This record gives sequence, structure tokens and C-alpha cells, in this order.
Amino acid sequence: MRVLFTLHAATAHLFLVVPIAWALRAAGHEVIVATQPDIVEEVTRTGLTALPVGQPSNVAERLASMAPEEHIFGSGFDIAEERPEVLTYEYVRDCMAAFASPLALDLITDESMYDDLVAFCRQWRPDLVVWDSITFPGPVAAHACGAAHVRSTFGRDHWGRMRSLFLSMRDRQPGDVREDPVADWVTAKLARYGLPFHEDAILGQATVDSMPLWTRFPVEHHYLPVRFVPYNGPAVIPDWLREAGPDRPRVCFTLGVSGREMWGGHGSIRAADLFDAVADLDVEVVATLKANQLDPDVKVPDNVRIVDYVPLNALLPSCSAIVHHGGTGTFGTAIAHGVPQLVVPAALYDEAGMARQIAEQGAGLVVDPTDLSTRTLRENLVRLIGEPSFRENATRLRRVAQTTPAPRDLVCVLEDLVARHRAGGPRDRRAGDAAQA
Repeated sequence: MRVLFTLHAATAHLFLVVPIAWALRAAGHEVIVATQPDIVEEVTRTGLTALPVGQPSNVAERLASMAPEEHIFGSGFDIAEERPEVLTYEYVRDCMAAFASPLALDLITDESMYDDLVAFCRQWRPDLVVWDSITFPGPVAAHACGAAHVRSTFGRDHWGRMRSLFLSMRDRQPGDVREDPVADWVTAKLARYGLPFHEDAILGQATVDSMPLWTRFPVEHHYLPVRFVPYNGPAVIPDWLREAGPDRPRVCFTLGVSGREMWGGHGSIRAADLFDAVADLDVEVVATLKANQLDPDVKVPDNVRIVDYVPLNALLPSCSAIVHHGGTGTFGTAIAHGVPQLVVPAALYDEAGMARQIAEQGAGLVVDPTDLSTRTLRENLVRLIGEPSFRENATRLRRVAQTTPAPRDLVCVLEDLVARHRAGGPRDRRAGDAAQA
């Protein structure tokens, strides 16, 4: 079958789906990855076929030049909000509306991506579209050509949680309340191509979820669990990493791929603070930082090794702990290798929520950015390395993760989903043909 993956221009999101795309490719299916031109080169570096669609996103540069009230981070709404006292009906409704608007989803994928992707799908006729959960040209293009389609998550599925919460709360409102800002937004996207609204354009016909089962929200939706398999991009293992492990604990410090691409390279942890915290500790720190993530006058202690890039999948097996920002890929790679985590959450998506999850499992610690200091970093790192329970619980989570279906096991599930869609979905394919005509 023909499979189209589509995502916006975010390398971190690309890396999450590469193992699944390659599992399909290895099973004999034809795979194309469609994304904005910004990361086409990154796609080709994975060995997969890339399709540039739409205009360049330049989202990091645009965010840096915008006033806070012009984008979602300054809107006052947080899709990852979980506090019951905040989640009123009005908040949930308006939060979803804010995301389905030029503040967020229309900011990262404009009409040019929709137009190009729909045109390509009507010509290429994929059997399956796998779309990143915040890249809505995917479900629109799938409906335009009659393909089966599934979402792929990054982090916990807050979009699905909020959608489910909104519908439940709306049903309990007095009177005959029918408002639905997300459905209105999706309806307009579909109508641009002569297509009627369908609820599955919001959450997909199913959702491929690579997050651990213990992080999932109780949402009534068809989830397809798959084991997180680390992919860090093409890399060469350096000579120093091939040597025997250090005679003292090794600590990895990273701000992730997003930390390199967004906010000018700055993240939730200043390198200088971490260096001060570890300078007199009997540890070896490997800091994966680009030049623009280091202040020019920062003093690097003797026990810190600065490397521009080293694959986490190769580095973490030798580490006693990892200090990071809470990104999905870093979080998942640490779990895959059973490494205790010290998280100072960034504020991009759900970093704080995932940090709380790993702490509740006893496999990590959290430092709130407002409490961040040399002292809090040092104290928590010493505890993380020194108390055996953190390693024991991280090892337990690794074993649990290994029982989740691997990407190769997901292939037959997706094949079956496409077969069932073909058997029951001639209406969808005719709708695509009619709209194209």
C-alpha cells in the first residue's frame, strides 16, 4: 500500500515517526514523508522519501518577532492545563478555539500546505495518511482522496483529552447548546475542497500512541499503542564513547532537538547553572550543546565534556542520570534505556506534565523553573544518582515499555485498518473524486 506521513516543520516530531515509517517501508509498503520545505533535508537524511509542501514555515523566526498576544504562548490558554478549578466549560471551549486559529494551528501550517498536500494526494492516491496530531492538512488531504488516516501523537494526547472534555461539558450545559469552535474550524478547512465535515478529521480514525500506557488519559478513542523506539538522526559514535565506561557516574545534559531549533537555542536550563552545580561533584557530565547554547564567557569545569551532537541512543546506556527539558523524544529515550531523569520543564507543550509523571513513577525528579538554581540542581542530581530506588524504578519502566508492540507489530494493525476502510469506505473515495472533478 501507499503510505503518506505528514507533519509540520519540526525535526523533533519527524524523529518520533521515523521508526514507524521504516517499519512500513521494510514490510514492502511505499512511504513518502510530506512536510514544509524547512526540514526536507532532515527527512532525506533519514533515508525516507521527502515531499516538500507549502511555503517555508520559519516558525521559530516568526515567533521570535511576534508580540506575545499574537501567538498561543501569550494567549493565556494552555492545552496541557489539568487543574479542575481552571477547566471550566468556558476555558475548555475558548482554549480549543485559540488553538484552532491563527494563534496556533494556522500559524504552523498555512493554506499553502493544505493546497499542495490535497493536490498531491488526489494525484498519488495514498491508501493511508499518518498525520502529526497538530498538522491538520493531513486529515483534510485524506478526506480529499478517500484514504484511511490516523494521527500520531507527540507527548500525551491533550488535544484528545480536551476534545473529549469539551463534548462532555457541552452536553451538560443548560439549553440546547450546539457551539463547537473546533468543528467549525475543521468544517471550513474541508469546505475549501468541497468536502463535508466528519468528526474523524479532528482525532483521526485511530491514533498511533508511542507514549507509555501509564501516561494515557481515559479518552474514549481508538488508540494504537506502539513502543517508543529512539531515533536521533544520522550520527557517528565518537571514539571516547566506544571506550570502557567512566569510573564515576556519567550524566547527560541536553535541551533536545527543540532546544536547538526554537527560542534561539535557549531552553529551560542555563548551561552555566548546571556547570556551577556539578563543578565539584565526582561525576562526568556530557553536555550536548551547540555553540549558540553556550554563553561566550561561560566557564566549563574539568568534569564537563561539551559535544555538539552525540546520539542519545548511544550515549544513555553509559549514563547514571540525564538532566533535560522534558521533551518527548528525550523522555522516551531515557525510559528505553532505564535512565533516571532530572527534568526542568520547558514551556512548549506538556513538558511539566510528563515530568510529573516520571516523578510519580519514582524514576525521576522535577525542578520547577521558578525554583531553578545551582543549589536545587545540585541537590536533586546528587539524590538522583545516590538513591538506588530511582535506577530501580527506571529499570522497571524500561521493562514495561518493552512489552508494548514494536513498530513492526503495528504494521499489520495499520494494514487491517486500511483493509476495513476500503471495505466500508467507498463513499469517502467517491467524495474525493467528486470534489476533484
